Amino acid sequence: MAKPQLRADQGWIFDNFLMLSDNEDVLHPGIMGNRLERGTKFEDLTAVYSNVSGRRSFPKAWGKRADVLEGMAKDAETRGRLVTARQLYHRAAICFGRAQHLIPIHGQARKVEWFEGLYRCFDKVIEWSNGSMESKTVEFAPGQNAYATFHKAAGDGPKPTIIALPGMDQVKEDVCNPFSNEYIPRGMNVCAVDGPGQGACNRDGTWQTEDNYEKSISAIIDWVVTRDDVDADRIGIMGMSMGSRWGVLIGAQDPRVKAVCGQMANVGSFDMIFEQAQPNFKRIFMYMAGYSDENEFDEFVSRLAVLNDVAADLKVPHLLVAGDMDELCSPDEIAAFRSGLGGPSELWLYEGVFHPMGEVAGQIYPAIADWLLESLNNGRPDGYERTVYVEDGTTLADHDHG
Repeated sequence: MAKPQLRADQGWIFDNFLMLSDNEDVLHPGIMGNRLERGTKFEDLTAVYSNVSGRRSFPKAWGKRADVLEGMAKDAETRGRLVTARQLYHRAAICFGRAQHLIPIHGQARKVEWFEGLYRCFDKVIEWSNGSMESKTVEFAPGQNAYATFHKAAGDGPKPTIIALPGMDQVKEDVCNPFSNEYIPRGMNVCAVDGPGQGACNRDGTWQTEDNYEKSISAIIDWVVTRDDVDADRIGIMGMSMGSRWGVLIGAQDPRVKAVCGQMANVGSFDMIFEQAQPNFKRIFMYMAGYSDENEFDEFVSRLAVLNDVAADLKVPHLLVAGDMDELCSPDEIAAFRSGLGGPSELWLYEGVFHPMGEVAGQIYPAIADWLLESLNNGRPDGYERTVYVEDGTTLADHDHG
């Protein structure tokens, strides 16, 4: 029997929800705080959401705002105001990235156009960074590349370095804010990546398979450890959303990784994200893996590694930062995953917080950077296990006595 039509094709569901809200919070509770923390400006969000009446209008609204910002950036650059130009190019790049993300159709004309805008503008962010940023293309299989943007900490000598894994079909340009980065002030490099199914890999048609994401990131690490500003013995991973899953898989098989953090938990079953949560999650991951037939995609998912079966192979310190109302991963699934981890384990669980965690972004990102730095510098003792439940209205600092 043929499987019923994808819920994601029933656009009226999204349209009706969007009519109930002035922004995306009705679909992704807490997302606004997340966007602001990563560098999207409030006025850009206002400009976009004021032009949104349904799901199909989202890409156009993001693209229109990106065009405006790029025009402003070009004008500032022409006038020699390079600091201002760089800031505006960054804002434009973020908007181009959001616009292309919302069209999961490879080769679609507007998607191609917005991909070009994303990289055109972000290249300017790198160009005017005074050498503090660098882009790199790494071949991880014949004819297939992964992509990295390396943000350098100041000073001479090798430093701890974090590999930042975006989630789902996010882009590396959207996860490390060049103007407010928690790692750089702490003397840490951070390397944001596009692996198979993300960003520039999607532009190229390099789709995710059962194990090529892990291989691509290990190839990135091959390059990272050759740098004289990287301490090869202090490599950590920070994975967001689906990156919280990939981080475990990479750390379990690559001994160069010395600490792993996952934020926006996605360490449970695929049933929650692909069959119970809002349908766009499945729709996007089908695109990331190169599937258009849902039955074929379901078979692909059945071949993916079960994270609980891999957890024992992760021997290094692991931190998971999650909300207890996360629609993609329940506290029970988190507990089952943690019970199988092979090394030191820590959990920060926030009461009443959903998957994006934007309500607490201002406190979790600095704290994650501190935790990773401490773990890379000093490790965690054998048998270490710590759980912090952060009640609504309190902060991690109220509970942080470890």
